[in-house]
Amino acid sequence: MRAPTAVVMRGFTQDQEGSLNRPIILSVATLATVMLIAAPAEAQRWNDRGWRTIGTKEVNGRDTDTVYLPGFTRQSEVRVCVRRAPLRMRDFQIRFANGHRQDVNTRAIIGADSCTRAVDLRGYRRDIERIRLRYEPILRHAVRPQVRVQIR
Repeated sequence: MRAPTAVVMRGFTQDQEGSLNRPIILSVATLATVMLIAAPAEAQRWNDRGWRTIGTKEVNGRDTDTVYLPGFTRQSEVRVCVRRAPLRMRDFQIRFANGHRQDVNTRAIIGADSCTRAVDLRGYRRDIERIRLRYEPILRHAVRPQVRVQIR
């Protein structure tokens, strides 16, 4: 019986039985742990307490945008969030898959990095087809607001 010999491949030492050196295993495990723990702060801020982002729009001077929802999903609440710059939200109209609609008058200024109130959808867990947003930017400069529609 012969003793295991070491094979060197691009800086990794590996014996013939296939086990990597201990420092390499620890380095890979540490890197994986750091990547899992360090969730992006933006994802934590925008998806707090069960909210899920279903669409985003960049405000580019137009006053109306439509966000289409993919597939078949059931929701009970919706809200609109704004990033990067303030926005004057006039209203938004929710169209359901069964053809009904719900109009939500907001007529409010939404500051950067904030959201509208949570809007309860009429009925029990509705299937949203699309949401039409009516708004206007307050400041017209290089930083354009980004609008996010969230559901839960």
